[in-house]
Amino acid sequence: MHSNTTTPLTCRSDGATRHPLGFGILSFGIFLGFGILGFGISAAALQVTPAEVTTTPGQTIKLELPGNGGGSAGKITTYSNAPDVAASTPDGTLRALSPGRALLSFRQGNDYATVAVTVKNAGADSQLASAPADFPKTDDTHPIDLAVNKNLRALGVPPSPLCSDAEFLRRACLDLMGALPPAAKTREFLADTDPDKRAKLVDWIFTRPEYAEYWAMRWCDVLRVKSEFPSNLWPQAVAIYHAWLRDSIAANMRYDAMARALLLTAGSNFRNPPANFYRATERRTPEGLASAFAIIFMGARLDCAYRDDYPYRTWTKPQAEGLAAFFTDVQYKSTGEWKEEIVYFNDWWKPLQVGGKTITPSLPGRGEVPFNRMTNPRKILADWLTAPDNPYFARHVADRYWSALMGRGITNPVDDVRPGNPPSNPDLLDILARQLIATGYDLRALLRFIVTSQTYQRSSVATDANRADVQNFSRYIPRRLDAEVLADAVGTATGAYESFSSRIPEPIALWPDDFHSVQNPDSSVTTGFLEAFGRPGRDTSYAYERTRTPSLSQALYFFDSDELTKKLKKKDGTIAALAKQFGSDYAGFCEEYYLMLLCRPPTAAERARAVRYIREAAANNKLQAQQDVVWALLNTKEFLYQH
Repeated sequence: MHSNTTTPLTCRSDGATRHPLGFGILSFGIFLGFGILGFGISAAALQVTPAEVTTTPGQTIKLELPGNGGGSAGKITTYSNAPDVAASTPDGTLRALSPGRALLSFRQGNDYATVAVTVKNAGADSQLASAPADFPKTDDTHPIDLAVNKNLRALGVPPSPLCSDAEFLRRACLDLMGALPPAAKTREFLADTDPDKRAKLVDWIFTRPEYAEYWAMRWCDVLRVKSEFPSNLWPQAVAIYHAWLRDSIAANMRYDAMARALLLTAGSNFRNPPANFYRATERRTPEGLASAFAIIFMGARLDCAYRDDYPYRTWTKPQAEGLAAFFTDVQYKSTGEWKEEIVYFNDWWKPLQVGGKTITPSLPGRGEVPFNRMTNPRKILADWLTAPDNPYFARHVADRYWSALMGRGITNPVDDVRPGNPPSNPDLLDILARQLIATGYDLRALLRFIVTSQTYQRSSVATDANRADVQNFSRYIPRRLDAEVLADAVGTATGAYESFSSRIPEPIALWPDDFHSVQNPDSSVTTGFLEAFGRPGRDTSYAYERTRTPSLSQALYFFDSDELTKKLKKKDGTIAALAKQFGSDYAGFCEEYYLMLLCRPPTAAERARAVRYIREAAANNKLQAQQDVVWALLNTKEFLYQH
C-alpha cells in the first residue's frame, strides 16, 4: 500500500487565510394555489394555534393542540417538510433550528392542520432582535440573485462572497459535464484576464461530448434505464434509449419536444428509442404508467395516494385514477426477434374500470376531461402537460436542474411536489420556470441562466452568520462527487478506469479499458466501487436512490485498498507516463497533478513538501514516491468533494 507516506500533503491557504473548506486527508404558503382542501383532505376539524409562527434559531415554542395531542379522535401525528429548519413533537413542542421556512403538518384521524414557520436570524426583524445582521451590499442584476438575496435579507442571512476562478472552473466542469477539465484548459482559464471568461467557459463546456454524456446519465436515472428488473428493458433497448437521450441533449432538443416524444412514440423497443418510456416500469398498468408519468414530469408521488397507511399524502386516489384513465390504450406485444417488444396504442380510448366503477379522466387543476373513445388520450395529456400555463411541467424540471447544480431543490425533495411540501422560495422557482418557458423549454439555456448567477458562483465557505443555513442558498453546498464522476476522476489521475463486464442478461458484453463510468448506459452493469459510493439502481425515479452517505468501505477504498493500489501502479498509466515526461522535474510533476485534480497550482509550501518527499525517496523508488503524492491528493476533501 502507501504506508511509507508518513505525512499526507497539506492543502493550500487562500492568501494569508486557510483554504475555504479546511481540506485535509480523509475529512470526510401552499404550493401553486392548491389549498389542502383542494386535495380532498379536511382541514377544518383540527385546530392548531398559532397557525403562523415567526421565531429565531434555537427557540422552543409550545403550540396549542386539541386535547393535548390525544383524545377520543386518536393520537395526533406531526410532520415537517423541512426538519432541518423547524420541527415539532406530537405534543406541539416546536423547535426552530436554522433560518428558513417550514410547513408543519398535524393529523388526527382524517383531520388535518398546518402551521407555517419562518425562522429568521436575530436582527432580521425589529420585533425579534437586538443588533441588525451585517448584510453585505449585493448585485441583484441577475433575476436569480434578486430573488435569492431578497429572501436572505428577509431572513437575516448574509451570503458568502464569490468563489475563486479555480473553484468556479472545477465546480462548473463537474456540475455541467461530470468531468475534470484538462490541465491545459485549467492553465488557459486561470491565465485569462477576460472579465467574461466564466460565461465563456460555460459555453465551451456545452460543446464538449462529456456534457451530453453526463446529462444523459442523469436523465437515465429519472427514466429508469436498466436492462434488468424492474425495468427489464434488455441491453439492446438500453443502448438505443441511452443513445437517443445523449444525442437529443447534444442537439439541444427542447424539453417539451422530448416529453411529447416520450409520451406519443410507439413501436419497437429496439428501433424506436422513446417507446421504451412505456416499458421502463415494473407495473405496465394504467395506474403504474400514470405514477411514472407523474413522478417524471410533475414531481408528484402518486403511489402514496394508494397507501392508506401514509398519513400525509395529499394526492388522492381519485386524482391518481383520473390520470391513470389516460393510459388505458397502451398495449404491448412480442415479435419473432428475441426480446423485441412492440409498444402500440389501441385505435380507441378504452374507459378505465376500477372495482366495477368507470373512472372519469381528470387532470390536476383542470378537472374532468370529456371522454370520447375516438380521441387520443395521450395527446390530450401531452398538450396539457407542455402548455405554458401548466403548474407542474416547467417548474418541476427547472427545480430538478437547480437541485443538480445547487445540491438541494427549492422544493425538497425535488420529486415530492404537493401542498404539504411548498417551495422554500416560490419567487425563485417562478423565475426559473418563466425563464425556461420564455426560451422555448431550452434546458441548456436554463443551465447557463443558473450558472452565470452570483448565487451559483458563491463560495462554499460558510460565514459565522450563514453557517446554520441549509435551505436558502446563501452559499454553495459542498457535496461528495457522484459515484460515476468520482470513479472517472480517479481514472483521470491514474489512467485506470472501472472495469465493466456483463454476463447476465445475455448477450455477454465487455467494455474497453478506458470506458468511463458516466458513459455507462445500464445501471444493471456496475462495479463494487459504484455500489459503495451510491450509484442509483434506477429501480424508481426518485432522487433519493442516489446517495452520498459516507461509509467505512468508502474510506477504506481510498486509504488502503488493493483496487486503488493497482490503479496507481498501472505500468502504462498516467502516473508512469507523467513521471517519465517530467523526469527529475518533480515540481513540474506535482504542478501537473494539482492542475489536473484540483484545478489550481500548488502553493509554495505544498510544492516544497511534495518535491522533498519525492527527492528523499528517489534513490530507492522514485515512482513509488510519485504514486504516494497522487494517492495523498486523492484522499483530500478538495478532490473528493464538489465545492
